[in-house]
Order: sequence, then C-alpha cells, then structure tokens
Amino acid sequence: MAEMSPIDLLRRYDEHRQELRPLLLALLKIPREALRDYSFVLQVQEGGAAHHIAGPLPVPGGSLRLWVEGEGVRIEIGLHPLIAWLMGDRLRRHATPWFKAVYILLSATLMLIVASLMWHGVRDLCLLLLGEEQNRLGAFSAIVFLTLALAVFDLGKTILEEEVLLHKDIFRHSTIRRTITRFIAAILIAVSIEGLLLLFKGSLGQLELLWPAVGVMGCAIGLLLALGLYVYLGARAEASLVQASRHDGPPADAPPSGKETAVG
Repeated sequence: MAEMSPIDLLRRYDEHRQELRPLLLALLKIPREALRDYSFVLQVQEGGAAHHIAGPLPVPGGSLRLWVEGEGVRIEIGLHPLIAWLMGDRLRRHATPWFKAVYILLSATLMLIVASLMWHGVRDLCLLLLGEEQNRLGAFSAIVFLTLALAVFDLGKTILEEEVLLHKDIFRHSTIRRTITRFIAAILIAVSIEGLLLLFKGSLGQLELLWPAVGVMGCAIGLLLALGLYVYLGARAEASLVQASRHDGPPADAPPSGKETAVG
C-alpha cells in the first residue's frame, strides 16, 4: 500500500479535528525533553504565550505540517505520523514493505500465466489461419484462451494497483467495496464471455451446450445483481455512518479552518 496522499491526510485531519485539538494543546504542558519521544513531534522551538494551532500547511518536500504554539513553546508536528499514531497504524506501516513484496510476486506470477494463455491463444489462431486446423470451432479455442488471459491480467493489475501503487485506507468501507467490486467485475466479464461462447457453439450445432450456456449466463446475471446489491447497501451504510459522525461533530457546512485559536 502506498503512503497516504495529501488529500487523504487533510480529510483525516478534518474528520478528527475536534479530538486532536485538546491533545495537541496538551503537548504544550509537557517538558521539552519528553516531547522528543513522540514520533510525530519534529521540532521544538521558542514561541509565544497565546495558545493556537496553525496549519496544516505544506513544506518543501511535499509533506504537511502543524504548528502548536503556547506557554512559550512552538512545536512543529508532522501530519502524516500524527494521523498514523491516531489511527494506530504504525505497526502496519512497518510491515507494509513485506506485504508489497508478496503482492508484487503474486502479480508477477499472474502475468506469467497471462503470457502462457496468450501464447496458446495466438498459436491456435495461427494454426487456424494457416489452414492446419480444420475444425470450424477452432476460433473459439483461441477466444477462450485470450478471454482467460484478459481476466487474469485484469486480476493481476487490480492487485498491483490496489495493494502496491495506490494508497488503501483500510479504515474506510469504500476502499474495501472498491477492491471487491473490481475483483468481482473481472470475474464477471470472464464468466459472461464464456457464456456467450457456449451460446455461439450451441447455435452452430452443438445443442448439448445450450443448457450449460443458459446456466452460465444465469450465474453471471445473479453475480451482477448480487454485486449491485452489495454496492448499493454498502454505499448507504457508509453514508449513514458519515452523516452520524457529522451530526455528532461540527456542522457539515462549516468550512475547514487552517488556524484554530483558543483562550490561553
């Protein structure tokens, strides 16, 4: 999983702004030597007496920073390690490189399977074009191999994108729903094409394949309906959770503020 993007960090901070505010202001009462033990504290400097929180603001290098000032102290905080600490995500971040290595290995293995399927499909097609294959259904064999190659390639690409290249927020239901949707969609495409091939073969004389074709297409339709129901119910459940959190927190139409003030 890739690191959280700046927009993800800003969204997380905005969601938990009310919880973080008293925690950040409480850091001002901690001795300077003890502040260095916090992973998200980057620098401690002399500051003013009034309590306020500035940021998040971008700094050179692409990272985001917060500044907590008061009690004569100015604390610079990294937003990414702060959010990771808040979500209890630090241990998983340490194991992420190992997870990535396994996913890359699995994706590479799937790509080798894709290459093998494509080879068999192209070989059958070449034999048919050269006249060495007399079976009029020989083209369907090539289509089957190429269709399977497409489905396996889409699966490998999905794994590589979701688990290695893109950031995956495991705390959001939408992330899991997106992964499942892409995975089931790849299977659905392969099953649908296989059902169509069976229908074509049945229409060309192999009548015993008609009922299996109907069964395969029925399974594809059932899978599509189940996927649609899952996406619909999942989206409604997440919308309800977001609405409930906004009802408990600040008003939904309140614009985010880059600077918070408090009475010292």
